[in-house]
Amino acid sequence: MKHPIVAITLSVCLSVLGISIFLDPDQNQNPNNQCITPVFRVNVVGNAVNRAMKPVVAAEKQAALEIKQIHDLISAAAKKHGVSPALVKGIVATESNFRCDARSDVGAVGLMQLMPATAAEYGADPTVPEQNIDAGTRYLSFLLQKYRKSRNQLKFAIAAYNAGCGAVDRYRGIPPYRETRGYVTKVLGNMRKFQSGRS
Repeated sequence: MKHPIVAITLSVCLSVLGISIFLDPDQNQNPNNQCITPVFRVNVVGNAVNRAMKPVVAAEKQAALEIKQIHDLISAAAKKHGVSPALVKGIVATESNFRCDARSDVGAVGLMQLMPATAAEYGADPTVPEQNIDAGTRYLSFLLQKYRKSRNQLKFAIAAYNAGCGAVDRYRGIPPYRETRGYVTKVLGNMRKFQSGRS
């Protein structure tokens, strides 16, 4: 604002009402907030009003990315961590169908359905697509490296992404869980589609 007195007066009036408005001129310059593109952010003081604002904030964080943006994020993360982009896309397609706002009953979050503990281990905010994909791809890279000496490296890594390393190690292969076996088959099928350019 050009008139500081007007700005101060407006700020005081809004403070009395318990409302603070912060313009965010740098909102388009933050590469980590791919799903968040507000023109301005509103902070409201008071528990009752804060509860009313939560759906708005959640909606901002869960806004869908265009599929090309998601593919670009996957390509960058795959190159960074030495993983096949088609494999990462196969995981994303199977886990969330490329949705930023996907949530599972057990608490997995986002495109690659990261569990909070896994996201924390890799220092990622799973609600931010770039961080979600980067952490998920890094974890996938770890799994591929872990089972690199196995003849079924790819299948074991995919199974571990679904059921955990403990289950794969305990059964010395794909665990006899219907969900995990179906998951491996589905991921491999999706991966082949992306390799052939059919999706």
